[in-house]
Amino acid sequence: MPKDRSTLLTSPLSAADFALRLAFFALAPFVIVRVAELFPVRGALIDMGLALSVFIAGEAARSAASRHRAIQWVLSEALAFESYYRERPPRPFAYYLFYPLLFPYWLSNRSARREFLMFRGYTVGSFLVLLASLTVQYFEYWRPELSIRQFLWSVLLTLLAETVLVLSLLMPIATTVVWYHASHRRRRLAILLATGLVSAGVALAIVARHRDPVVSLATRERVRLRTRTMPTAAHAALLQAARIASKEAARGGLDGDGKIEGEPLEKARNELETFYKHDEAFAFDLWGTPRRKPKIVVVYFEARKGKPPIWVAVKSDGVELDALGELPAGATREMRKAADGMDPLLPVWPSEVPRARPPRETGARQSATGPATR
Repeated sequence: MPKDRSTLLTSPLSAADFALRLAFFALAPFVIVRVAELFPVRGALIDMGLALSVFIAGEAARSAASRHRAIQWVLSEALAFESYYRERPPRPFAYYLFYPLLFPYWLSNRSARREFLMFRGYTVGSFLVLLASLTVQYFEYWRPELSIRQFLWSVLLTLLAETVLVLSLLMPIATTVVWYHASHRRRRLAILLATGLVSAGVALAIVARHRDPVVSLATRERVRLRTRTMPTAAHAALLQAARIASKEAARGGLDGDGKIEGEPLEKARNELETFYKHDEAFAFDLWGTPRRKPKIVVVYFEARKGKPPIWVAVKSDGVELDALGELPAGATREMRKAADGMDPLLPVWPSEVPRARPPRETGARQSATGPATR
């Protein structure tokens, strides 16, 4: 490709193209960070970064792969990426900007289909890595309470989110880097990369300001499924966590919105891990009232719209509250304000979910998702 002579001032089309790419690089990191919060898509980000690194390294990467079979195996996908774009330049930016909408074309056209498979296809090596990763996830986070069928639905949802991320966001970024690097438009590429890095830094700073760690949608779904599958054990863990937190919270005041943090929350989450997985415990929060030496403490899990929240409330003497009506007026409104806004907290239990009051001495009560089973 010929070395670039800047056309930003002489060509309106070139200037418009660069402005469009610049706006994309400024906005895309916010969406990527948000998607990465909710779905485990780090693998796609690493793969894309590796492919671009091999493309920029060029001959050095090909030489290293030719000398070492292990390197060639690891970089096989990245080398295919480099080879493809070394033979043919990327298409216009608008093509990749609207790429998901053009799927009839890139599924029927041989060259376009090859490009699609390069971004979302799997080699034998990458498929084995994916399979090993999924196996570890299943045995570490899902078994024994949750079934393989429930796990596979989560996998399909994650793969779908990852595919949408790659085709709608990472593909325009990657092809832009390839085009500007191969056509020697280094200054423009530097401006775009600097813009992307600044935007990514701002997006990560916003995430860091959240009081609670961000819990992915897959983790939140596991909380709901695990609670529904073993309601008695789930309730026992929640009740004990609430009692431990109540004792700790009675020693000091709360935040202005009633949210309880610090040592009471840490000890409550540690107790929740007797039933829930480590990452699932972070999906639960604490709220108390009144704000000085609270007499009621609630352990609660925010629910998505259409799903009941999971909660347990205790008085300062450890006695459990069995109905939302026993909470002080406005409690659910305050708990909603105490949330970081990731998901809406439903104000009441669905009327169709019965909540029986079992004997106090057993410590057992119906869980958030249905009647307890013995």
